[in-house]
Order: sequence, then C-alpha cells, then structure tokens
Amino acid sequence: MPVQRTSAKPVDRDRLTIGELVAYGTGGLPFQLGVDSFKTLVNPIFNIVLGVNPAAIGAVMMIARIWDAILDPLMGWISDNTRSRWGRRKPYILGGALLSAVFFAAIWFVPRGAAPGFALGWLAVTALLFYAAFTVFCVPYLTLALEMTPSYSERTRVTAARTLFGSFAIFIATWSLSVAQSGVFSDTMTGMRVIGVATGICFILMALPSVVVTRERYLHLASKQPKQSLRDAFRGTFGNRDFRVLMGLTALFVIGTQTFNALGIYVNTYHVFGGDLKKAAYLGGLVATSTIIAVWILIPLVARGSGILGKDRMLRVCLSLGTVGGIGQWFAFDPRWPMAQLALPVFLVPASAGFWVIVNSMKADMCDAEEHRSGIRREGAYAAVSSWIQKFAASFTFSLSGLVLVLVGFDQARGADQAPGALLGLRIALAMGPVCAYAVGLFILRQYSLSSERMAVIRAELEARRSTV
Repeated sequence: MPVQRTSAKPVDRDRLTIGELVAYGTGGLPFQLGVDSFKTLVNPIFNIVLGVNPAAIGAVMMIARIWDAILDPLMGWISDNTRSRWGRRKPYILGGALLSAVFFAAIWFVPRGAAPGFALGWLAVTALLFYAAFTVFCVPYLTLALEMTPSYSERTRVTAARTLFGSFAIFIATWSLSVAQSGVFSDTMTGMRVIGVATGICFILMALPSVVVTRERYLHLASKQPKQSLRDAFRGTFGNRDFRVLMGLTALFVIGTQTFNALGIYVNTYHVFGGDLKKAAYLGGLVATSTIIAVWILIPLVARGSGILGKDRMLRVCLSLGTVGGIGQWFAFDPRWPMAQLALPVFLVPASAGFWVIVNSMKADMCDAEEHRSGIRREGAYAAVSSWIQKFAASFTFSLSGLVLVLVGFDQARGADQAPGALLGLRIALAMGPVCAYAVGLFILRQYSLSSERMAVIRAELEARRSTV
C-alpha cells in the first residue's frame, strides 16, 4: 500500500494570528491618544483659545508628566507581582481605560468665562487625575507586548500592529482642533467638550479587544518565581547595560523631537498663515492624514527591514531618514508652498513611528537577556522603567517648548504681528532641534550589543534551560 504524503506545513508556534495582532493593535489607539492628543491640544486650547500663559501651561504639564512618570515603576511592580485568575495585565488595562476615559473628557469642561488663572488650575487638577489613570492602563498594556511571543522578529510585528492603529491618534488629535472650530459647534470649547467625550468612549471600546483576545505567554513562568521588591525590580533593570543604552537613546529622542515638534502649530499659524489658526489647524489635519497613509505603507517595511537587517541596523536607517526630514521642515514650512509639508511624513514616519516600533520590540529582547542573566522575568519592570524614563523626559518638553517660545520673543498678545526675529527663531528650532537629536542618537546606538545573532544564542540557551513557552 503506497505511503500517503502530506503537504501540511509544521505549525509555527512563535507566529501570532492576525486576530491576535489586531486585538492587541487596537489598544494602540487609546494608548497613543493618551500620549499625543492631550499634548497636541493643550497649548492651542489653553493658550490660544483660553489665554493662559504658554510658560505656565508648560510648567503644569511638566509637573503632571513627572507625577505620571513617578507612578509608572509602582504600576509595573504591582502588575509583575499580581497573581489573579485573569492574569497580571488585563484587569489593569480594562480599569485604567475606563478611568482614563472619564478624566480625559473632564479636561475640556473648563467652566465658561473662567479667568486664565482658574483655567490653569483646572488644567492642573484634571491633568494629574488623567495621567494617574493613564498609568494604570498604559504600563500593563505596554508590558503585554513583551510577553506575547518569544520570536525576535515576531515581536516587531506586535509593536508594528500597535503603531498602525495608534497612527489614527495623530489624525484624531490634529483634526480635533479644526473640527472644534468649525461651524458645527457654537464655539471652540463646546466642540472640545464633545470631542473629549467621544475620545473617552474610544478609549474604552478600543482597549477591550486586547483584554478579551490576547494571552500572556510567560504567565506560567512568572507564577513560579518569587515576588520581587520594588528595589530589586529597579536594580535588575538598570543592571542591564543595553537597557541603559536604549533608555539614554529614548530620553534624547523624546526631548530632542517633542520639544521642537510642538512648535509646528506656531510656525504654521504665525509664519505660514499670518496668524490664522483655522488655516493652520486645517493644514495640520491634512498632514496628519498623509502621516497615517505613510505609517500604513512604511511601518510594515520597517518591521520587515528589522527582521532582515536586525533591529539595531534598521534603527540607524530610521534615524538617518529623520535628519533628512528635519532639514526638510525648514523648506516646507514656507508661506509660498505650505502643501510641501504633506511630503514630510515620507522621512519623518520612519524616524518617529519607526523608532518606537523597533525600540519597543527591543525591550522584549531585554526581558530575555534579563532572564538569561538572572533567571528572573521582569516584563512589567522593564516596561514601567522605560515608560518612566520616557515620560520623565516628556515632562521637560512641555516646559522647554514654552521656554523656547519665550526665548525667541514670541508674544501671544501681538497676534499675527510677531517680531521677525521670533518667527525666525521658531523656524530654526523646529528644523534643527530634531536633526541634532537624530545625529547624537546614531552615535549612542553604536553602544548597543543585542544583535539578532546574539539574541538567537540567548533564546537557544534559555530553551535548553527551561524548555519553550
């Protein structure tokens, strides 16, 4: 009797299904809304619309983000040491999304006719509440990505999925300002209240799939290890040299890009459009739309490139493209051809979204390296400490952006009649600040040692020690 042959391929247990990637990726929208939407809208609304001093806004936001950053390691430690029937991450993801929805909406319900001082106080209170709730959501959500697969390249697909869905946050944040000022609403603040509530609902609905569908693949390993103290969690993460290199690169990237990118709305409003915020907001929406298109085209290429070249080499490519895009901002923010800004995402998306896709995938590699070194898995600690450093750096960008506005001589009271030197200073800062950050980042990255070849060795030795997951 002839032997029947089968053409069935062996199951790749490392590879996640499309459903799992989509389920986790949808949570990227509320995550990115929490990161970008508030940051994008706070200055135009509280400074330009409500008349609050930009330096004061920056100071409040810096305090709020420091508060947020302080809570991150605590949340990571709590999540790592949680032992529940629902897992270590999912209960917090759901509860944090619910609270974030409530407090994000509250930010924009400033009482009508409030003086600038009262509006500043309202911002301070609601920002502190929102960022506390957001920490409960984002740290476990970020941690979940680190334990969905043991594959070096598959981890980048996970972070790419989060980035693809998170890209819509840019669209929502930038178009929100334009929609709020449209004739649909009686005034801008009414529009912002409606948008705030709608964004809150989005927080809840888009976080649910990651709670229901995904699984914590390393849960059984963690359940067998003793609970770690907060001090041990800190010492363990900072004992990893490659993690210190990656966090130095992250802090530089955040400060060097977010500080100066926040100036784009001012350059467009006062240099490109002569003080017309509506036109500037509309162009911002168009750029956000082109950015989403670029993200969905380029991020899969970045993920594939990191699998072929290795994450560290692909990250160098992304940073190099960022230097080109930064220089391009000098020429594109010009009243003669403002639509040239629509081409910038071709260079800036790999340098921004591509950066986070690769860096966040590298954090999962850190967890393997940590287990290889100490025998302990600390996904929550790595996610929390990295988020802490990122947010601590981001807290300074709010203050630094306001400081740059003051240093170049920007005066809100002068409206469209800004001093030429102020506008020139803003343009130089917008273009050259990120370029310097990308250039230094390329130098720092030379110290990173966890290549694809090294990670293959680490995985083989781990699986020989404790089998596969």
